[in-house]
Amino acid sequence: MCDTFVASPRVTAGECMILAKNSDREPNEAQNITFVPAMTHPPKSILRCTYIDIPQVEHTHAVLLSRPYWMFGGEMGVNEYGVAIGNEAVFTKEPYHKKNNALLGMDILRIALERSISAKQAWNIIIELIHAHGQGGVHTMGGIKYYHNSFLIADAEEAYILETAGNHWALKQVYNIASISNCLTIEDDYDEISRGLEEYARQKGYAKKGTSFNFQRDFGDSLITHFARGKIRAQCTYGRMLGNKRGITSLNMMNILRDHNTEGEYHPGKKPMERICLHAGGLVSSQTTGSMVAVLKKGYPPLVFMTGTSAPCMSLFKPHTLLRKQDEYNKNELTVARDDDCIDLYGAAAEKYDNKTLWWIGEQVHRRILMKYNSLIPKISGIRDAYEKQMLHDVERLWHAKKEKELQNACSRYGESSLNHTRAMSDSIQKEYNIATIKREVPFWYDLQWRLNNIKAHISI
Repeated sequence: MCDTFVASPRVTAGECMILAKNSDREPNEAQNITFVPAMTHPPKSILRCTYIDIPQVEHTHAVLLSRPYWMFGGEMGVNEYGVAIGNEAVFTKEPYHKKNNALLGMDILRIALERSISAKQAWNIIIELIHAHGQGGVHTMGGIKYYHNSFLIADAEEAYILETAGNHWALKQVYNIASISNCLTIEDDYDEISRGLEEYARQKGYAKKGTSFNFQRDFGDSLITHFARGKIRAQCTYGRMLGNKRGITSLNMMNILRDHNTEGEYHPGKKPMERICLHAGGLVSSQTTGSMVAVLKKGYPPLVFMTGTSAPCMSLFKPHTLLRKQDEYNKNELTVARDDDCIDLYGAAAEKYDNKTLWWIGEQVHRRILMKYNSLIPKISGIRDAYEKQMLHDVERLWHAKKEKELQNACSRYGESSLNHTRAMSDSIQKEYNIATIKREVPFWYDLQWRLNNIKAHISI
């Protein structure tokens, strides 16, 4: 499960577009911060996606992704032109394409970023990809999950919600704030729909006689959507944005991603599906494995904050930017053509523990704190918040001043220091974890589930 939300320049403090997302996947499904350089491709090139090959275009743009390690695509990302996209699993009445011979929603997201220079162009590309190649296949590491996709797409000036059901779709432009989750949200307030959509819905019996067409009601699978709790989480993120009357900031969006949507103390395992920052446990097999906040403004390079680790409630957001410059082809690409498919910036984490990768170092912090959450979270939150406050001050000051080279250097410096900071947090929590001899603050079954996850990952906690 996931949550994606956006605030337009009308309601943000710096008149920016800010898009944020939590990506929820399996506990051991590492997610890497991945840079894909701009490239020029030979004629008739073929693009290898997760399951299928499709024709490649001549030029692709530089992209920064939060990418599950085993797939071609990404859960969320931003390109060098300042187009940002997050996608959501949605459950509909249309049959799911269960064979691995179509594009994953995450593949579609990456391809749209690599080929678009605006939000409008991105949603058009997504529609073309779905019609040409279909969406489907197994969407999880070693799992059997199938779903359709919705997308929140933004650039510096415009934002759109694009929701799909098989090859069918509905589109709605966002003017102030919007939030999507694991449910269809577009009702009869769409701006565009796929050709013949209403007639198709009535032919299939989705839209009943005597009722007006409503995409959410007529195409949504109400049973699975109910248990996914997407409506509850979307209401929470929307309400949190609505409450920032002085203008929404990047820090506001980070804090919403960290929200557990609960009054009083948070207790792991209690109503997990209603949490924005989601931790696996009980009947819930997924958790927040990566988070992103993208800040976009016309005339400025995109400023992107990603955790590169799970559990934003105990993670640092790391700053990145994408600077465009002329290349030898004079096509305004970020770099000259390269053979690299992608570069994992903090190590290539996979499904097994690796102490050289950011994601698994973060998991040492996450899994220890989770067992004694209310005792251990104060040990890192104050230090983390102070570090992050200084980071935001430094990089946003340079970004607003358009000091691009200094900004790039600051992002690199904070990226390196944040890795060291995460290692230090891991060491500190390990000491606290060993000193604290009181029993764990979670039920036995919750402890057992995580012990099994740790065994599978070969991680010692």
